[in-house]
Amino acid sequence: MIIQQWADENDVEILGEDYTPLGSTDFTTIANQVASSDADAVFNTLNGDSNVAFFNQYNDLGLSAEEMPVMSVSIAEEEVDGIGASNLEGQLTSWNYYQTLDNPENEEFVSAFQDAYGDDRVTSDVMQSSYNSLFLWAAMAEEAYSFDVDEIRDVADGTSFDAPEGTVTIDGETQHVTKTPRIGVINSEGLIDAVWEGELTDPDPFLDTYEWADDEEAAEFAEEAEEDADADTEDE
Repeated sequence: MIIQQWADENDVEILGEDYTPLGSTDFTTIANQVASSDADAVFNTLNGDSNVAFFNQYNDLGLSAEEMPVMSVSIAEEEVDGIGASNLEGQLTSWNYYQTLDNPENEEFVSAFQDAYGDDRVTSDVMQSSYNSLFLWAAMAEEAYSFDVDEIRDVADGTSFDAPEGTVTIDGETQHVTKTPRIGVINSEGLIDAVWEGELTDPDPFLDTYEWADDEEAAEFAEEAEEDADADTEDE
């Protein structure tokens, strides 16, 4: 939905759209459709082992990042290791964090992680987001001087942490954090180098600030999320 709405607003033509069950490994038809589509790029939302199968079949057809790059949104450093850097070199990913980010907080994070788990281990966006969350929660619990969920939520707004990805700050209304969007290119060593970095972005989980977003669908999504949050609170 989001990709289609963005494409419509920005005069981007989507030449094909396919979905497969989670865990699918046969992409023969889809890979051939991609090869014959004359598209400029592919936007990939596959997860897990499906990525291994897709890129194997993509490469078997002689496709490459130079002629038809693939933008993936679930391939981080650990997944690159599983798929093989040689199968992914030059392909694009979108995350907020990469192991190669050059800042003191990330250097400390990577060093501590590899000291504990081995120099051959890699970090990833998911890992450091979990790391960030622990420090943010601790800061809120200290501020509230309580472990009570509602009391912690009351002090959440504005809580910040100098994270490996850069400073993140909680927005009390949405309970999401500010993020810096990044696009990276997978290199021959299996790491990801940032090639584009946006501005620090306020959270907007319901797409309220995007003119191209469908207001009705966004409102329905927000209502469902609020109902789920209320249900979770009742369960507690």
